[in-house]
Amino acid sequence: MKFLKSLFSISLVIIIFSCSSDDGETVTVDNSLVVGTWNLTQVNISIPLDPNEDGTSSTNMVDELPCLNGVLTINENNTWNLTLTDLNITPVTGDFYAVQCAASFTYSGNYIFQNNQLNLNDVNFTNLALNGTVLTETKGESLPGVLSYVYEKQ
Repeated sequence: MKFLKSLFSISLVIIIFSCSSDDGETVTVDNSLVVGTWNLTQVNISIPLDPNEDGTSSTNMVDELPCLNGVLTINENNTWNLTLTDLNITPVTGDFYAVQCAASFTYSGNYIFQNNQLNLNDVNFTNLALNGTVLTETKGESLPGVLSYVYEKQ
């Protein structure tokens, strides 16, 4: 009986310590890493196209369409605004697509930044991953869609 009580006591101690609320995750928040102006440098699609008809195809439509631009401004007070030219990709036939700049839109709101992920709290955008001075929004769409948007800090 004494053995069972000792075993029960040891088991109880193990259970209590294994149920600790500290799961080891650390949340890193340093808004200064994202505060500033970010310019759109890439709008990537899955296959190279040549919409400017210069004889050189690219998967980065910013290289192909000078009208394609965007500026994302991240403020210290957890607000942001973005002016972005939309990309219009239309299937023509087979593997041919018409790609052109569409209208420009302005978005704004409040953001959350933690663990190198920027959440703009807007249904139009997924989280943007920070890697040094580059923010990448991965869309992962296949044509006729966009794989990713890439912004570089100025």
